[in-house]
Amino acid sequence: MRAYPPPMVGSGPRTLALCAASIAVMAPWPLLGIALLHPQLDRASEAFMFLGGVTMFPLLILMLFGPPEEAIFAIVSMVWLAAALLPDVLLRLRLTSWGAVAGLLGAQSLFALAQAAMAALLVIGKSV
Repeated sequence: MRAYPPPMVGSGPRTLALCAASIAVMAPWPLLGIALLHPQLDRASEAFMFLGGVTMFPLLILMLFGPPEEAIFAIVSMVWLAAALLPDVLLRLRLTSWGAVAGLLGAQSLFALAQAAMAALLVIGKSV
């Protein structure tokens, strides 16, 4: 006999609430980095680095070939949104306890913190 998850585990409203919670735990880190290091940003477009600090390293290779800056921003934004939304959608049937949900939200928050910290180091290193 197979144990089935509770009926509300994979429901649409619960998945949307989990996606909103993911964005809520991920958004403060880049916003805090932008607020603290705003005077050191040369251009407003540098604020996008706080969404993808770690992601910027592979993209630096692409930047050597001269793609438009908007394409880089789009890739960084897609990676950040994918980190916020894909785990919620793909793991919605496995997140049956509050501990599992808290673990996922904690991992997403740490990912956003790592992205923002790497961007802060890039901005500080640029101004040295």
